[in-house]
Amino acid sequence: MPRRHIPHLIVLLVASAVCSVAFGAGEAAPDGAVLVAYEPVGFAPCKLVPKASNFFALLSSKDLERTPRDYVRATVTVRSSGRTTVRLVVADMLRRQITTPPLQVVKGQDAEIRLDMNRAATDAVPGYGIAMPSGIALRVEGSSLEVLSLKLYCAVEKLPEPDAVVAGPMDHTSIQAALDSLGEDGGVVYIPAGKYIINEQGVIPCDNVSIYGDGHETVIQGTWPEAKGLFYAENRKNIRISRLHFASLPITAFRGYSDKRYAEKPEDVEKASVTSRGVHLSGCENVRVDHCEVELFGHFGVGFYGGKGNLVDHCFLHENFRYGLGYGICTPGTKELYIEDNNFENHRHGIAGNAGGASYIARFNRLVKYAKVFPSWNQSAKGINQLRAHEIDAHAKCGWIYAHDNYVAMYDAVMGAASMMRGNPGWLYRNVYENCSPGTYCVGNSDDVWTWEDVALTEHPLHSSRATGEIHFEQKPDNFKEFPYPHELNRPGWWPGAEEGSATIVKVETQFAGPQDVQVLQLADEAK
Repeated sequence: MPRRHIPHLIVLLVASAVCSVAFGAGEAAPDGAVLVAYEPVGFAPCKLVPKASNFFALLSSKDLERTPRDYVRATVTVRSSGRTTVRLVVADMLRRQITTPPLQVVKGQDAEIRLDMNRAATDAVPGYGIAMPSGIALRVEGSSLEVLSLKLYCAVEKLPEPDAVVAGPMDHTSIQAALDSLGEDGGVVYIPAGKYIINEQGVIPCDNVSIYGDGHETVIQGTWPEAKGLFYAENRKNIRISRLHFASLPITAFRGYSDKRYAEKPEDVEKASVTSRGVHLSGCENVRVDHCEVELFGHFGVGFYGGKGNLVDHCFLHENFRYGLGYGICTPGTKELYIEDNNFENHRHGIAGNAGGASYIARFNRLVKYAKVFPSWNQSAKGINQLRAHEIDAHAKCGWIYAHDNYVAMYDAVMGAASMMRGNPGWLYRNVYENCSPGTYCVGNSDDVWTWEDVALTEHPLHSSRATGEIHFEQKPDNFKEFPYPHELNRPGWWPGAEEGSATIVKVETQFAGPQDVQVLQLADEAK
């Protein structure tokens, strides 16, 4: 696939020379990061003439919302032919909007209108700001207006100097050697760009370890179909895995049923099926997996067996699929797993709750399926029913499931359900469902499930139940309280094994964990 168009150039914020109005507190770069200006590839300067409508879309692209959010600010520079009132509007994947106060622009004046996206209140939810942006528009009243520029500013995290750099053979041996070179106090391992063929599982040998790479360009390529992770850690604390591209065997490898009781074709019986795993973490605490691309694993992309206090954020997980398995994130027995700001595409279940008291919080994620991709996988036509399975899952005997402010959709078909509670309590609220029938489905002995303020964008039911317990649709519990967002590890500067505040390296090209074949943003030329 062609690379996303992000030039290898760092552009830091400079003071604007035009008249401006800000909405918010003048958001600056968070500690441990710098702000970088980007221009949408599809935008061109234009002239707006208010007539029957005064609403003008400057950018409307589902490609933009496929990039998990690190967005801080949007700015538009305009020039008016007369007295004009302008408002900047940014909408996100949840169809929520932030709108600036009106800016009065006088004739011939260049004016910048700015909207700080990650702390302002939306029209629906105070305090959370905009999730993955999907549209940028202006409301214009008065004279015609020239739009001179549109820029999005993102927080790009600084990286620490590594204690070990992977060098030597482009395979598992060099990665394991770098990990093993760390002392018992841990440290930082950097895996440079390249494709590393993994024939043996890489094991994280100690606590306090950070591993990072060059984003899309650092490919950790698996070669086996068995249920064994490419990276593995057991009973470790304070681990960060960032900016890596994990990949398994091609989707055209057999991923159907090989048991003769379920096989759909005689030739599938006893055929080797892909049950591979990406990152497998067992009994671990304080683990952050972020800004990674994870694709093509048959069992799961990222799995937490037991453990607590872990986080997956800003990842692009896609095509982790197999009949009967096929999960983006798997949660057997884990406690307090936070799943936020991720993009899931084309799984059997994006998030699988796998009993053992598993409890997780899923929020501000985009979980979608494209029915049209299935024929290209060379699987049985009946397999589309596997792809239509629900995205947010909880098996019987799970703990609490909290799922809020997620966008769940299926295109070119109808998903069987967006969220399915099979025997557990949960809170599911403010989610947006498209082509999901129903939004939430409760079965088995599910009990103490509450849903409220969910939205269906298509004419399908919001919820349905065959459960034996107490189900409270369209009711908010009396003890409800918002969860703090973001998770405490979802911030720049937390690099286990490195000295706090020591990160200084900025690599803009590793910033986005999103589709490589979509040209969304290019670095802005601040001199324009």
